[in-house]
Amino acid sequence: MRSAAFVALLAALGCSGPIAPPSEGKDRDGAARALVLRKRALGVMGTSLVIEVLGEDEAELERGIDAAVAELRRVEDMMTSWRASPLTRLNDAAGRGPRRVPPELAHLVTESKRIGALTDGAFDITFAGVGKLWDFKARPPVVPSREQIARALKVVDYRRIAVDGDASTVALPAGMRIGLGGIAKGYGVDRAMQVLIDRGIRHAFVNAGGDLKALGRKHGKSWNIAITHPRDRERVLAVIPVANRCVVTSGDYERFFVHEGRRYHHILDPRTGFPSTGCMSATVVGPSAAFCDALATACCVLDPKRALSIVESLDGVEALVVGMDGDVQLSSGLQER
Repeated sequence: MRSAAFVALLAALGCSGPIAPPSEGKDRDGAARALVLRKRALGVMGTSLVIEVLGEDEAELERGIDAAVAELRRVEDMMTSWRASPLTRLNDAAGRGPRRVPPELAHLVTESKRIGALTDGAFDITFAGVGKLWDFKARPPVVPSREQIARALKVVDYRRIAVDGDASTVALPAGMRIGLGGIAKGYGVDRAMQVLIDRGIRHAFVNAGGDLKALGRKHGKSWNIAITHPRDRERVLAVIPVANRCVVTSGDYERFFVHEGRRYHHILDPRTGFPSTGCMSATVVGPSAAFCDALATACCVLDPKRALSIVESLDGVEALVVGMDGDVQLSSGLQER
C-alpha cells in the first residue's frame, strides 16, 4: 500500500491505550481553560530529547520537566556501556557467577530475554559480543572478517543469561557481554513519562531520538507523529495522531558506512553478526516504549512477513515496515482502518 493512503488508515490510532484520556481544565463555570505549553530540547542517552508538557501552573510544568530529564539521566547512568555503570560492571564480571544488579536492570534483562524468545533471537542483548567488532565512526571504515565474527558469535546467545529476579542477580558466561542500546532508551522514555504522571501532569510528550510516548492531548488534539522514508528523510510516509500510546521507529539510516560499494549499517543481526537485511525501517505502536523499542529493532532484522506475523500475535500492538525493496506494509489493525 502506498504512502498516499497511510494518513487515513492510521488516523484511528489516536485515542486507544491503557491510560484514560484526560480532559482539558475547566473553570468554575465549566468553560474550558487554555493550558500553558512548556517545551524543552536537549541531549540525553546519546541522542536528542524533546519534552513537551501542558498544564495550568507554568512553574510546576518546569519542575516536572526537570524531574523527567533527571529520571532519563538516572536510567542512562545505570544502563550505559560507554562509561562505568552497573551494566559495565556486570559485563566485567562475566564468567564469575551471579552478580547483584539494580532491580530495574535485572527486570530489563528478563524482559529482553522474553523479547528474544518472541522474535526468534532477532532481538538479543548479547549481540554486544560481536557488536564490539563494528566501529561506524572509524575512518576509513573497517569490515570485520568472517573469522572474527564467527569467533565472537560463540558468546552471543540470550538464552545463556541466568537471571534471578527475586535476588536481583544476573550471571553471564565467560566472554559474554550485553548491550541495552535496543531497549534502554525506550525504558527511559517510559520512566520519564511516569515521573510526569506522578507529578499530576496530564498532557505530555517525550521523544528521545525517535522513541516517543504521548499522554493526553495537545490543545485538545492528538499528538501528530510524522513517519519519514528511510532513504529520503524529507519525505513523509505517514502522519500518525496518537494519544496515550508509544511510537518507536528503528532504521538502517541512523549510522552506516559504504565500503567497496556495499552499505553497512548499525542494526546487526545477532544470529549472523553482520548488518541486518530484513527491513529498511520499522515503526511500532504500542503501550510500552521499551517493548516497542526492542520490537522495532527486531523487525528490522526480520523480513517483513515474519515481522508482521509477530506483531499480529500481540494485542494492542501495530506496525508499519519498509522492506529492503522499499515496499511498505502495515499490520492488519492499521489496514482495517
